[in-house]
Amino acid sequence: MASADLPEIRTPFDEFEVGFNIIIDLITPGTRVLDLGCGSGTLLQRLRDEKDVEGCGVELEQESVIQCVERGIRVMKLDLDDGLGGFPDLSYEYVILSRTLQQLMRPDLVLKEMMRVGSKCIITFPNFGHWKVALQYLIRGRVPQCSTHPHPWFNTPDIHPVTISDFRDFIKEIGGKIEREIHIVGNVPREDAFWANRRAEWGCCLISAV
Repeated sequence: MASADLPEIRTPFDEFEVGFNIIIDLITPGTRVLDLGCGSGTLLQRLRDEKDVEGCGVELEQESVIQCVERGIRVMKLDLDDGLGGFPDLSYEYVILSRTLQQLMRPDLVLKEMMRVGSKCIITFPNFGHWKVALQYLIRGRVPQCSTHPHPWFNTPDIHPVTISDFRDFIKEIGGKIEREIHIVGNVPREDAFWANRRAEWGCCLISAV
C-alpha cells in the first residue's frame, strides 16, 4: 500500500517532537492519561496544556521525578518491571509507553498490564530493523550505533531491541490488537508506510485488548 502523510500532525523540529506530536494527536481531549517512563514530564505537560488531560506519570529516576513535581505533574516512583498492581482495571483512557519498550526486562508483563489498566495504549519504539542498522551489521560486523540506538553495546539501556515486524507478532501473542500504526520515516510521520520494517526509524502503535 502506498504511504500517506498524516495531515493533522504538525511539522516537527526534531525526532523527539515528532514522536510527541503523534501521541498528542492520538489522544482525545479531557481524558485520563497514564505515562509510563515519563521522564521529566514534558509530554504530560503538553497534554495538560494542549488537550486538558488528567495526567499521571510513572518514573524510576529520582531526578526526573523531581522535575515532574516542579512542572506540576502528578507522578509515582515505580519500577515498571514490577508491574502496575497499584492501578485498578481500566482506570485510564490511555496508557503511554514512549521510547521505553526496548529497555524493559519484562516487556510482555508491562504491556499486558497496560492493556489491563488502559482502554487504549500508545507505544513508540526505535525500529531495530531499519536498513541503516542492518547495514552496520552487514558491512562493519559490529553492534550498530545510530540516532535511534546511540549507545555502545557495553552500556546501552536497550536490552531488548525490537523491529516493527517483531512488534506486530508480539502484540498478537499477548492478546492485543493494533488499531492504528504510524511510522516515522526520515522524521516524517506516515501511516501504512511502504516497507516500514526497513524504512522507518520509529514505530508508533495504538493498541487495545482483543
